[in-house]
Amino acid sequence: MARLSDKLRPASFRGVPFQVEGSDVAAGRRVQVHEYPQRDKPWAEDLGRATRAFTVTGFLVGADYVDQANRLLAALEQSGPGSLVHPWLGTLQVSLKEPAQVAFSEALGHAKVAMHFVEGGELAFP
Repeated sequence: MARLSDKLRPASFRGVPFQVEGSDVAAGRRVQVHEYPQRDKPWAEDLGRATRAFTVTGFLVGADYVDQANRLLAALEQSGPGSLVHPWLGTLQVSLKEPAQVAFSEALGHAKVAMHFVEGGELAFP
C-alpha cells in the first residue's frame, strides 16, 4: 500500500514549501444574463474573462510538521499578493481569498491546510 507522502507533489507559497495531492482551478467567462418581458429568449452579455480561482490543499509531513505549519500560516497572513509555485501551473501571483483552514493530525503525523487563492491582478481603472 502506497503512503500518502509517495503521492504528493512539491509546491510553495511565498517560499514556504508544502506538498499537494491535487488542486482545483475555476476558470471561464463572466456573463450577465438579461431577461426581458414578453420575450422567450434571454440575451447573454459577455463581460470578459472571469478571475481564476485556485483551491489548494497542502500537506505538511515530517517530524517538524507543526513548525512547517506555523511558517506557512505566517506566510499566508502577510499582506498583499504572493508567489504560489503550483505543481502543474507553475509560478503564479495570487492573493488568499479567505482564511486558510489547518487540521493537525498527531496520529498521522501531518497537518492539512486548505487554501483558496485568486489570481493577482493590476490596479487599473477601466
